[in-house]
Amino acid sequence: MKKYFVILFLAGFAGVSFSQKVTSSTLRFHSINMIGLIEGQKGSSLSIQSINGLQYKSLFGGIGIGLDLYRYRTIPVFIDLRNEFGKTRNKFFVFADAGMNFYWQKDGDEKLYYQNDAFKNGFYGAGGIGYKLTLDQHLSFLLSTEYSYKKLSESGSYIYIDAINSEKRIYNLNRVIIKAGIEF
Repeated sequence: MKKYFVILFLAGFAGVSFSQKVTSSTLRFHSINMIGLIEGQKGSSLSIQSINGLQYKSLFGGIGIGLDLYRYRTIPVFIDLRNEFGKTRNKFFVFADAGMNFYWQKDGDEKLYYQNDAFKNGFYGAGGIGYKLTLDQHLSFLLSTEYSYKKLSESGSYIYIDAINSEKRIYNLNRVIIKAGIEF
């Protein structure tokens, strides 16, 4: 688990090191790296994300990648849009994410079908609110809570009374996530 967090954290630092100085003083590059606790009908799990993008005044837009271990391990790749509120150093923000979940099989995954079992990637979406505590000019601590939706499908075959039957099951996973992280 630690190696996944290190990989995502280093990806955020790589984005900072390759960014170039933008001529406009209001357009700035940011990297947001978060770790979260997922709670849903199927239990608790972990989420890790790295989002890299540009901020213009109070609006931020970026591309994110993560590791989602809830029920089935997936790699969400998504677009993140957020808006900050307030005139002080510390601010509230709202955000929305939309993208795709890419299934990443692990040995302990429960298989529903005995033959031709296959997972299909699905939609990923999230929205929430948070608070940004500015530590210095280039570093902030973030705390947020969100509703998240993860969709996957599984198809396969099974034998029932000497006949092979095909079936497809869709997983609509609704969760609540509390996340903490840093922005630089």
